[in-house]
Amino acid sequence: METMRAEAVADGQPRMPSAEVVSKVLLQNSCNTTFLKNVGIATPSSKSPTAVEEALREELAVEKQGSVVMQQELEDLKKKSEAADETLARTKTQYEELKKQQKESNVILTRLLNMNNPGISSQP
Repeated sequence: METMRAEAVADGQPRMPSAEVVSKVLLQNSCNTTFLKNVGIATPSSKSPTAVEEALREELAVEKQGSVVMQQELEDLKKKSEAADETLARTKTQYEELKKQQKESNVILTRLLNMNNPGISSQP
């Protein structure tokens, strides 16, 4: 029992209460925990998780599932954003190309008008 208390201190953990040390020693040496129950010492059961542990595990599983769903939604939004950015870039390129063509058309029309009416000068 003393070694169990010393191990906890050596590991840098706080000292274990005497009741916990006695409980662990009795559990290791005996499968009957009637004495511990009669004295009012809770016996740590390694066989089945407590209701609190089960609830925490379920909560963790739900959070993990939610995290996976959120990650998938994030990936979908990233893909949509990239597609929208590509579409915007193409639209900008097309717009600039159309502006250039419009200027060229205006220059051609101005020259044609000047050829038909040499006395009238129209500057763009």
